[in-house]
Amino acid sequence: MRVLVIGTEDMTGEHVVKLLADRHHNPVALVGTENRVEEMVKLGASDVVSLEGEDFSSAFSNCEAVIYLGSASPRTGEGKPILVDHQSVIDSVEAAKKHGVKRFVLMSAMRANEMGSRDACSFRVKSEELLRQEKFTYTVIRTSMPVAKPGIGKVEAGLSIVHDKDEIPKEDIASVLVEALDTKEVFNKTFNVTSGEILIQEALLRL
Repeated sequence: MRVLVIGTEDMTGEHVVKLLADRHHNPVALVGTENRVEEMVKLGASDVVSLEGEDFSSAFSNCEAVIYLGSASPRTGEGKPILVDHQSVIDSVEAAKKHGVKRFVLMSAMRANEMGSRDACSFRVKSEELLRQEKFTYTVIRTSMPVAKPGIGKVEAGLSIVHDKDEIPKEDIASVLVEALDTKEVFNKTFNVTSGEILIQEALLRL
């Protein structure tokens, strides 16, 4: 599957690109600057589109799916994570529709109201609602705080979280995003995820 990854400025996005390549998908990495191109190729990206040199919409060409990481937009630049860049989501949805993309996975924040301003929380909700209204097979994944720790391959996932660990390794978030692509149990669903005791594949199959 040819999959566009938006949000590669963050470590989570880098893990997503690598995992997609390892699973024999064809990841297309959208980057903010040309100096990220070589790194994405080394991680396994089959194509890299830079916002410095190419049209944003062209990145969606021939892609079957999009994984959008709401914690890092290419427009914010490296090292400037945000909760959700609502305008970027709008642009991405429009471009995906134009190019016939069928599958859209959006990473969001579980507790946006605690992590940012009211506007940030409102943008997150609007972005999620926009995705639901379109004719994609969508999945919205709200994560607890991403942390740069080794992944453990286990999570808790559900409409609500009983034992919220407050954080989740970025490597595990990437695994959840990639696993969600082909897991029918999470098609057209929104769910929360945090560190837990259940293997990622099993946790998604239970939803």
